[in-house]
Amino acid sequence: MLRAFIKIVQAEALKQHKNYFHSKLIYFSMLIWPILTFITAYYTYKPFNLSTGTHGISYLTEDNLITFILVGYIAHMFFRSLVQSAWHFSFERVSGTLELIYLTPANRIAFILGNAMSAVFESVWLFIVFCFFILLFFGNIIIPNVLLIFTGIVFLIIPSVIWGMLLNSLFLFSRDTRILFTLLEEPMDLFCGVKIPVRIFPIWAKCISYIFPLTYSIKILRKIFLEGAVLSDLLPLLIITASIALFLLILTIFLLKIGERYAKKTGNMALF
Repeated sequence: MLRAFIKIVQAEALKQHKNYFHSKLIYFSMLIWPILTFITAYYTYKPFNLSTGTHGISYLTEDNLITFILVGYIAHMFFRSLVQSAWHFSFERVSGTLELIYLTPANRIAFILGNAMSAVFESVWLFIVFCFFILLFFGNIIIPNVLLIFTGIVFLIIPSVIWGMLLNSLFLFSRDTRILFTLLEEPMDLFCGVKIPVRIFPIWAKCISYIFPLTYSIKILRKIFLEGAVLSDLLPLLIITASIALFLLILTIFLLKIGERYAKKTGNMALF
């Protein structure tokens, strides 16, 4: 059973790779766009004096501004790539591929998991390489122990993949998914603390930010690499993030079952 599950994940990931990463120019564009957005965010902060501490964020200074922005954008790239992959996933309905897949005994969770994992690792590895060299030469970063580094990576990758699985299940309900793409793409950048710390948001903006799991992943990473937090400091935040990820996974399974039940009722997965 597990072997079949892994094969389905691998097959779907390979299919998505061949569909959307068939040219070297795609990788070039994937690097140029994040670099431009990083430069824009960096020079947005430059007119302000970060050395006085008047902004209320103790760990945000002139020295670690690059690290602050890069940590936010690395996490954002993980989640953003999954929003885009889910949007592409809706094309499966238009082409009729989804109907053929659902006629097979393939595990539905493995199917959308393969789609999500392919998007994560295909879309962000080049930007991570860029960030590594920037931090190596220009960044002011706290180097934690191996356990904390592993914790930060796990609580970035797992919530992002589950978020992608949830979006894939949502995008199965209609071919016209542009509204969901609009609602989920830019608000993540604005409300999740990618460029602006959530701590300085008004109450209404904080309520929106806490809906997205990206907010919690960014908080964990910044506490590790900017504030020097230890595992005991992170424990409450880790429990909250794990609980949200579990809830989203259960919701994903529920939505997949509803979507398939509706498709069986109507006899068609290609229509609205």
